[in-house]
Amino acid sequence: MQALQSLHHACNASQAEWRSALALVDRLSAQMETAESHGEGRPFPHHVEAVNDARSGAYRYERELGLTAWRYASAHAVLGITLFDRVVAGVPALSASKVDELCEEPTLEQLRRALSIPVERLLSARKDPSYRKRAHEDRQALIAGLDYAHRDIRVVDPACPMTEEEAWSCRLTDHSPLGTDPMYEGILEPLLNICEETPLEISWCLKNADAGVSR
Repeated sequence: MQALQSLHHACNASQAEWRSALALVDRLSAQMETAESHGEGRPFPHHVEAVNDARSGAYRYERELGLTAWRYASAHAVLGITLFDRVVAGVPALSASKVDELCEEPTLEQLRRALSIPVERLLSARKDPSYRKRAHEDRQALIAGLDYAHRDIRVVDPACPMTEEEAWSCRLTDHSPLGTDPMYEGILEPLLNICEETPLEISWCLKNADAGVSR
């Protein structure tokens, strides 16, 4: 749980900085439109060049922060879901070496396997079926997004396409080059949501499972 708490703080910090970088990119993109409009037909392009250079730097900065957020969020998700599943099943704690291993960025296959643990099993103490249904739908949508990322990673280098197995064994941060849409696009936010929810669910389960309390 100390490892999960540390990853949780890492997720919160990297998420906040990543969202700030996204806002910076959006702001400079808007400024670029204005600069291009004002500079059209004029002999000196310095304003446009300055805003474009700033936007390019902000884009690279956002990409680095997004990959950092992914690295911690994916590790948090795998460790958290693994711990949650063991708490629900009542099995012994993980070894220290296994915890250390799960604190590293997982491969796509390791993440998919953790996300595929049935929500109905993890939330078996929850008596509200609509609560479990929403959680299941959210999880399935995230898995579908991960499948899309896996597909894109296979063809990110047309000169050297990967097999399905090779792509699943990859870590996403190794395959999100500049000039392409981020591989984490569309899946980082819902993954961060899982990182926010899982420790709360573990805590709720530990406090209420024996008492038969539902929310």
